[in-house]
Amino acid sequence: MNVEKFECEDKYEAEKLAGFLALQEDSGTFLHGIAAIVQNEVVIILKDKSSHSVIMKDHSTAIRLKSFLEDVLVHKQRISGCNFEDYMTEITIR
Repeated sequence: MNVEKFECEDKYEAEKLAGFLALQEDSGTFLHGIAAIVQNEVVIILKDKSSHSVIMKDHSTAIRLKSFLEDVLVHKQRISGCNFEDYMTEITIR
């Protein structure tokens, strides 16, 4: 298993990111893709085609999250867990 940690702007943003990536009943996530990065903000597209932003600590963290999530989608990896504590979101993949 691979565990990555991402620091968000605040606890609310960390909880929001964890919620977007949480496991659903079918053991998948609601993530469909990444629309854009604007400074330290990552715009996530969900399977229902809605877009939501998550504000990260800084631009480099936003780039790292985008790269990580695109790798997960391209390589068809599964997110097996997602937790948050304070400003930090922890994502586990198989």
